[in-house]
Amino acid sequence: MASCYISTGYTLDCRNASTGGIKSLWILGDAGASITGVTYGGTNGEVTNIAGSGTFYKFELVRQSSSFTEDLQVNTTNQSVVFQPTVQIALPKLNQQLRDLWFDLIKQNAFYAILLDNNDRYWLVGVENGLYVSAGQMLSGLAYNDANGINLTAIGGEPNPTVQIEVSTTLGAVMTGITVDTE
Repeated sequence: MASCYISTGYTLDCRNASTGGIKSLWILGDAGASITGVTYGGTNGEVTNIAGSGTFYKFELVRQSSSFTEDLQVNTTNQSVVFQPTVQIALPKLNQQLRDLWFDLIKQNAFYAILLDNNDRYWLVGVENGLYVSAGQMLSGLAYNDANGINLTAIGGEPNPTVQIEVSTTLGAVMTGITVDTE
């Protein structure tokens, strides 16, 4: 029988390093890109290696513009639990290049993401089933100071919650067979 019991408690840390938001986002989703293996083994079970092919492309994000949440979905009748990661990003300054990028992301059946949060922690999102764009907007705004750009929402469905990546030097050092564009 599987162990389904709590085996540790949780102690509150100091009131620091708990800032919301995402600094940067990397997306792996080009032709032939895949994650073929993930090694867990950091101090607290973090990811220590990601193997596969393709390139994680970096998306620079405007401060306080993008977020990550993960909802828990439980079906007690089926005894199933699914974790639904949601990444919301805002990319400013609408132009043809941004429009083309938006369209390319929408067409992806699945892609993987790495987030760097405002606490300098890296997170691997959509590791089992990937993410897909579920909603988006291309917007010009109305007033001079309104948002002008692209908003995207990407979601997924995972058997396990999103896991932190242990990065001691660079994100690229954690990869085997995968390139990290612009660290």
